[in-house]
Amino acid sequence: MEKEFVVYQSKRKQIGLSLLGLFMFLMSLFIFLAGAADKQYLVMIVGVIGCVFFGACEVFIIKQVFKGKELVVLTVEGFYDYSSALATKKSLIHWSDVRAIESTSMVNQDFVSVYLKNPDAFLAKVSSFQRKAIKANSKMGYGEINITLQSANKCSNDQLIAKMHLFLDQAEKIGVFQSSSFEGSE
Repeated sequence: MEKEFVVYQSKRKQIGLSLLGLFMFLMSLFIFLAGAADKQYLVMIVGVIGCVFFGACEVFIIKQVFKGKELVVLTVEGFYDYSSALATKKSLIHWSDVRAIESTSMVNQDFVSVYLKNPDAFLAKVSSFQRKAIKANSKMGYGEINITLQSANKCSNDQLIAKMHLFLDQAEKIGVFQSSSFEGSE
């Protein structure tokens, strides 16, 4: 009986993203220096903003390369999603709250969509930004939780769905279905 399954972000893809970030930082630095040489202050400001933004992104990406970011963590009780800006992060989604799991596609990007039994209770626990985005996704027919594995290391949507069903079945067998992630939120 497996107790935990973790999908990590691909280091190779992170390094590629890091190189792109470094290129953007250097281009912003070039824009700043070109503006300084011609005493064009607006161009200099654009260059500084680009340097700060892409420099901060680069630091964050490099940290992720060495740290090894988790995208999805499956446990006997439920799962954690860290895969996107709309991810549930440190909020455990109990298997007892899951209604369905399927592979979906939106604008040439594949997702693992998780549909919940009580979406309103879930929406009450997330930020207003997440709530609006989740409601928009739901209106288009997608699940409340959409896990993207675009940057995953050696895990496809089908593999994750199979593992999720395995953990869901395991939770049913050992009777973990007593508690809910959304108790007391209505």
